[in-house]
Amino acid sequence: MKNFTLILPLFAVLSLIAGSATAQCDSTAHYAQKYMTSNFISDGQSYRSLIYDDQVAEFYTTFYGGANYRVVSFSGLEKEQLIFSLYDQDDNLLFTNENHNNSPYWDFEFKSTISARIEARLDVAKQTSGCAVLLVGFER
Repeated sequence: MKNFTLILPLFAVLSLIAGSATAQCDSTAHYAQKYMTSNFISDGQSYRSLIYDDQVAEFYTTFYGGANYRVVSFSGLEKEQLIFSLYDQDDNLLFTNENHNNSPYWDFEFKSTISARIEARLDVAKQTSGCAVLLVGFER
C-alpha cells in the first residue's frame, strides 16, 4: 500500500504539470490565431511544443506547389519571441524570421511541392521558456 500512496501524488503532480502546459499552449495558440487572417485556411495540424532555453522544436509538413502559405510563429503574449527556420528535405535553409526581426508570420509561395522541416526556438534574450506554437495555413 505504501507504493500506491507514493505513486498517486506523483501522478497528480505530473498531471497538473501536463495540464498547465496544455493550457499555456492553448492560450498561446489563441493569440497566434490573430495573424492567420480570413484569407488563409489552417492545414488542420497542431504544431506545439513546450521549450526551455536553447531547446529546438522540430515540426514536419508538406507544402504543395502552386499554393500560397502563411506560417505563424508565436510564444507568449509578446510577438517576436520565437525564431522559426524553414528547411527543405535536403536540409537547405529556405527562410528564417531571425533575419526579419523575428516577424511573427511570413507568407510563402511554392512553385513545386516540398517536404519541409520547421525548427522553432526561443529568442532567449526575450524569453527563456514557453510554448512554441506554429500555425500553417494556405490561401483561399
